[in-house]
Amino acid sequence: MKENWKIKKEGEVKRNSKAERLFPELEKTTEDILLKRGVNTEEKKKEFLYPDYEQNTYDPNLLSDMEKAVARVLQVKKNKELVCIYGDYDVDGITSSTILHDFFQQIGIKSFTYLPDRNKEGYGLNNKAIDYILEQKANLIITVDCGITGAKEVEYARQKNLDIVITDHHFVPEQIPRAVAVINPKKPKDKYPEKMLAGVGVTFKFIEAIAQKIKDYDLEQLKWLLDLVAIGNVADCVPLLGENRTLTKFGLVVLARTRRTGLKQLFEVGRVKISPSQLPTGEQIGFQIAPRINAAGRMDHASAAYELLIKNEDDRVGARTLALDIEAQNKHRQKVTQEIIKEVENQLDKDNLPAVVIESSEHWRLGVVGLAAGRVADKYNRPCIVLQEKGGAFKGSCRSVPAFHLMEALTELKDLLEAFGGHSQAAGLTVKKENFAEFKKRFTKLVENKKLSDVKKNIDIDEKIKINDINEKLLDELILMEPFGQGNKKPQFLSENVIIQKIAYLGADQQHLKMWVADSRDGARSLELITFNYKNNLEIFKTNKEQENLQPGNRINIIYTLEENIWNGHRSIQGRIVDLEIGE
Repeated sequence: MKENWKIKKEGEVKRNSKAERLFPELEKTTEDILLKRGVNTEEKKKEFLYPDYEQNTYDPNLLSDMEKAVARVLQVKKNKELVCIYGDYDVDGITSSTILHDFFQQIGIKSFTYLPDRNKEGYGLNNKAIDYILEQKANLIITVDCGITGAKEVEYARQKNLDIVITDHHFVPEQIPRAVAVINPKKPKDKYPEKMLAGVGVTFKFIEAIAQKIKDYDLEQLKWLLDLVAIGNVADCVPLLGENRTLTKFGLVVLARTRRTGLKQLFEVGRVKISPSQLPTGEQIGFQIAPRINAAGRMDHASAAYELLIKNEDDRVGARTLALDIEAQNKHRQKVTQEIIKEVENQLDKDNLPAVVIESSEHWRLGVVGLAAGRVADKYNRPCIVLQEKGGAFKGSCRSVPAFHLMEALTELKDLLEAFGGHSQAAGLTVKKENFAEFKKRFTKLVENKKLSDVKKNIDIDEKIKINDINEKLLDELILMEPFGQGNKKPQFLSENVIIQKIAYLGADQQHLKMWVADSRDGARSLELITFNYKNNLEIFKTNKEQENLQPGNRINIIYTLEENIWNGHRSIQGRIVDLEIGE
């Protein structure tokens, strides 16, 4: 077995005997996976597999400053004031802005939404935007998925007698803005149990708290907002555990039945297979839905995605036009991202990789440098910073590996930075040209001091399994473990010394690989497995010698995930290849 293949160990589980089963109604494989994830009691199992919305979510009023924020909104409603919803230009910000807009429409509050231009304005509040909002005669700004780093801008707004309520979830700086209210579960001494809400999660809890104060408002109606909460949660990579898991799991059900004309058109144009009979998965959101919504803000302006999401049934033509435009932008985004990745990789000495990859260019598009940084960080297992050089400054994105906390590092280097913000694994920054060399030197030193292991990225294996032990009951139980994502990764299985029964190469350039494997040469049960762009994704194909041994009749050890495959109404079990090696 490869050195970087790591089989997860079972956590501490109290059993009366080794033969005792905690969850005998489940497949033994499913039980073992749950135990390794800390789901080791009947209560935890019920919460994980069958969450109860009322019991597994928290009172929004536990968030500090919530009472102040709600009171200000109720004052807006009473006095018929105008609100500006100020969002971020990514999926989390767009979904947050949309659900708050929808809710305000329901309760009769007049509002408009302002999403800053990524290239011209950058992240968060800015004074020019505040001036524009004042010109629109707004009485209150409510930030969603941003604002926590806007202390100076909030002071500017206070001088102009413009109130601001901040709802955010990002890293809290030392100086917290002096807004009317600041809602962020990460604030010091905040008592809200779920610290890892996404921006859209914080916005939803804010909406929930307001709705509780609105006479005769049907709180059940709020659940129709969960389709966008699910999208924002998965896209922002918050841990899909606890309350986040409950909100997202219910959100997937709503997403399958979404009333949003814009989303329906997005699915149709992008050929995203979602329907009440085929619930969406975390993987579909992460790889099909979120990138399309994000494409608008990356390639042009996020307002196109926002306008798509708020389209009503009366404007299906307008929704279709926007969906087609966003689809085209997404394809262009894919091409541009790949070009940047190629240029970054061309700068690297593959035989002597640096501790951190830091590259910049004048022509790289700011909206996609984060995507490029993420791909490079993942491929080479080290932090990566990709920047656009423009106007005497470097601006861009950082992506990291689990062992290195970006925001702690950037905070330590704040004397060199014009602006920064984000999470432990993803952040943005701006540094002046005259400070760039020193920043690069000191950031590299911080990474080197962590002594990050320069070894191949480990591949976690949840369970060893025989092909004969795979059945539809196991598949159904794995589907119950959805949504998969951050904090709840899709289970990965290892089958050893299986026989290759058949191999096929698919696609216009035969770039995809499909194979069928069984436990033995006369195995009664076989498993169909597939991987896309196999030459890029499987290390075995980097040497011709190993590829020659991958032939029908030979034995292999293989890691894969399991998924439901529906074709022409027929359901089957399919594996997605993660890695493989020639067996004995």
